[in-house]
Amino acid sequence: MYHDLIIVGGGSCGIVSAIKAKDLSIDVAIIDSSDRVGKKLLITGNGRCNLTNEKLSLSRFHSDNNNFFKDIINTYDLEYTLNFFKSIGIYTCTLDSGKIYPLSLQASSVLDILRMNLSERNIPTYMNEKVLNIINTKKGYFEIITSSTTYTCKKVLLCTGGKSYTKTGSDGSGHKLAKNFGHRLINLTPGIVQLKLNYDRLKAISGVKFESSCNIEVNGETKKQEFGEILFTDYGISGPPILQLSRIASKGIMNKSSVIIHVNLLNSDYDHIVDFFETHFAVFSYRSISDNLVGIINKKLIPIILKECGITDIHMPTYSLEYEYRFKLYKLLYDWKFQVIDTNSFENAQVTIGGIDTTEVNPITLESTLTPGLYFGGEILDVDGDCGGFNLQWCWSSSSAAVNAIYNALKD
Repeated sequence: MYHDLIIVGGGSCGIVSAIKAKDLSIDVAIIDSSDRVGKKLLITGNGRCNLTNEKLSLSRFHSDNNNFFKDIINTYDLEYTLNFFKSIGIYTCTLDSGKIYPLSLQASSVLDILRMNLSERNIPTYMNEKVLNIINTKKGYFEIITSSTTYTCKKVLLCTGGKSYTKTGSDGSGHKLAKNFGHRLINLTPGIVQLKLNYDRLKAISGVKFESSCNIEVNGETKKQEFGEILFTDYGISGPPILQLSRIASKGIMNKSSVIIHVNLLNSDYDHIVDFFETHFAVFSYRSISDNLVGIINKKLIPIILKECGITDIHMPTYSLEYEYRFKLYKLLYDWKFQVIDTNSFENAQVTIGGIDTTEVNPITLESTLTPGLYFGGEILDVDGDCGGFNLQWCWSSSSAAVNAIYNALKD
């Protein structure tokens, strides 16, 4: 079976690449190991499909080679992306924090429309075909060997994704195919993922949610701060601000660094916390120390926090609490420290950190500098974005860059 372009991987990047290629009159097909294309898209944005973000900027993308994605993101920007979606029948709305979703707020509707576009263009999709090897014949075409047959093509676009959400078929197999061509791999770690903590009272506080600021420290250096809803779990800590910090944690753990999460329970500066509680405790000095925290912090946290401060009798009247212990309490409310020992697995991660070393990929065309005719798109590369639609934006932008380059190469 011959096609000018074969896209290996039928995820978000692969589907959009195929649609764009066909619109440029390229003879294109998709090969994928699953039974239907686009399954992973169904779980993005909590099932609502966070397509992109109006606050698009280069600072929201990351790589060991941070100059790599600059031209692609600037060229295939937000306006370009939204115009493309409109052209295929996907209309959008902007919600919290600049996140852009389909008007339906349903990931399933986005996938339906993408599949409609594949069908309307008669783009072949060869499903349940696991690619075992890709051979550069050096005669102007590639052979793609699958579990059942061999395909031939002039150009190959690898859009196999990373290893996140492994149950959707993201197994890292594309990285192995690229390594067969001599490509180096930047170590893969889970990103946008929950963190595991070394804390022996997690079961007692599991399920507690609260809005707070938190920051992450690596080897004694504060790296980044976030604010939002935090959730304690039986294994550690989660919530949007934790997911945003998890890239730094994941890299730190991989490098065997000391990683600490600092939680400011009241999202306030230290002096304000001291002034507030000194006044509050003076007014209600006859109440127990635990009762004096009711209504200020989650009740499940009260006995844990007091014990952390060395206050064993949590029912003592507040006027009996010595100065030393009051200020231990204030410091803990301002800065509760947790040692991070690991991240959750790729099964729970929204993105893969690491991937194909971008120093071996053309930053304009996404063509391999080692094997002409081999291209990459999406998460397979060492590029990942923040939580909030930025990883899908990389899929859309990189697909455009690769397909336009392939079109120009096939013309020559």
